[in-house]
Amino acid sequence: MQSPEALVAALAVLQDPRLVRAARRAPLPKGVAFLLEAAVGEADAIAAATAVTGRSEPVLRKAAGFFIEQVLLYRQSDSFRILGADRTMPEGQIRRHMALLMRWLHPDLAGNGASHQFDKTAYAARVANAWESIKTGERRAAYEASHRNPSNQARTVSNDSGRRKSGANRARRRVAWKQFLSLLAGRR
Repeated sequence: MQSPEALVAALAVLQDPRLVRAARRAPLPKGVAFLLEAAVGEADAIAAATAVTGRSEPVLRKAAGFFIEQVLLYRQSDSFRILGADRTMPEGQIRRHMALLMRWLHPDLAGNGASHQFDKTAYAARVANAWESIKTGERRAAYEASHRNPSNQARTVSNDSGRRKSGANRARRRVAWKQFLSLLAGRR
């Protein structure tokens, strides 16, 4: 079974939306694929998630959808985060994440767990653009190089106040994730 860490985080964020800011700053938890599978209602994922969390399918899908909307599809997310991936993830796994996200966003899928209060086409375009920017080795290398370029870095990896993120900020994000996990542990 895949790690339920992302789904547990999603349930916590749904229960207490004040945790969204910490989740946005923190690295993605393990098990994003499992969360995406639950969001689209894959039977095996729902069964495993229900067994692990004791929550019903509608609650699991709502939590997964809320996490996708608020954390993955956040307006300042980079292409990897939009796709629920990290930079070391193989292309096939990123492709699977993209397919699951597009399935979750598809307007013809009834009861997909997504809120109907947002423009799905805008999010679908964001997912498609993220995938296009990193889908091949060459594009991925160009994307990573453009995000290492100091002239692009301030624009692409800035926080809400417009300051550039540095190594110290990465360390703060790791601390934020640990704090987020400790908040989760305290809520059980």
